[in-house]
Amino acid sequence: MTYLDLINKVLIRLRETQVATPTDTDYAQLVGYLVNDAKSIVESAWDWAALRTTKTITAYSGDNTYTITGSGGDYKFLDAYNDTSNFRLKLLTQNEMNNLINLNTAASSSPEYFSLNGLDSNGDQNIIVYPTPDATYTLKFDMVIREGELEDATDTTAIPFRPIVMYAWAMATRERGETGGTAAQEIFGLADRALADAVALEANKYQAELLWRPV
Repeated sequence: MTYLDLINKVLIRLRETQVATPTDTDYAQLVGYLVNDAKSIVESAWDWAALRTTKTITAYSGDNTYTITGSGGDYKFLDAYNDTSNFRLKLLTQNEMNNLINLNTAASSSPEYFSLNGLDSNGDQNIIVYPTPDATYTLKFDMVIREGELEDATDTTAIPFRPIVMYAWAMATRERGETGGTAAQEIFGLADRALADAVALEANKYQAELLWRPV
């Protein structure tokens, strides 16, 4: 669903004229901002399949600092593992990693741990691994990476569009303070229902993630 399509779907519900670009009118621009606000709400509600991806890093001997290219700053780790040595990587806090690196004898082996180390100039996540690799290893990170804001008319979103439209419609109705037609509170209720339905459909694909197991 394109940015322009989303804006026009909201405008129709507001009984406004559709536009050819997101900047055709001041009101279309406002609706565009609300669409992005609504998209942020929907993105954060669930680990959508469309946003799940696996990032691969090749770790080289003697180097313990890497960048997860394309991760951006708005992401979630689902799993991390050393594919070469066949075990999971454990995420440490920065303090725990500092203790390993600075309070122990320097170690070179297959990486077992990683910690976050700020963002690079492109806004992608830097990490530190420990022990420092003594050979070449393939490290994989299963992640949910949120989309950026929609800006151009042809920008698209892969997450469910209906709750986005409904939340943007509700926000626009509340902002306008309209007394006729459907009340904003009712529309927010419809948006919540649309989001709950979309999450339920997705959750059915990942039922194992909803199970609690004793550890």
